[in-house]
Amino acid sequence: MARVWVALNLALVCLSVWTGYSKMAPASLAGMDPDAVFCALVLAVLTFFSLGSVWYSLRYTKGAPLPRPSLQRFSIDWWRDPLQCLFLTCLFVGGMAFGAALRLPGTSAIGVWTFMFFFSMFLGLVIGQFAVYALYRTHIQPT
Repeated sequence: MARVWVALNLALVCLSVWTGYSKMAPASLAGMDPDAVFCALVLAVLTFFSLGSVWYSLRYTKGAPLPRPSLQRFSIDWWRDPLQCLFLTCLFVGGMAFGAALRLPGTSAIGVWTFMFFFSMFLGLVIGQFAVYALYRTHIQPT
């Protein structure tokens, strides 16, 4: 079953790369208007979201140990398995940022800020994960 989850997770990462690439099409950029303030806000919110989701999970499960994230399982249970959800979300958003970066050459200023929006989401989740692992390392199950 682990191979099925690895294949599914990698397929979803490929789909997220395609999503990021398609969102940078000129027709998709027509109604968008991200800017530096919005990107900074997204970065801060997703960093605190990462911390808050794990904090809430520990309160909900009364301090039960958190399983380590892995590509060999799929979980959308933010209450009991927030590290796996953060890991997969970070992979998928990173795929979107990578897909958007593939279409950066020749794009408009709106396209650059759309890429920065995807990158801000990715960076916020990565910073949040590092903060979670630093703050809650005693609550993570040993391997």
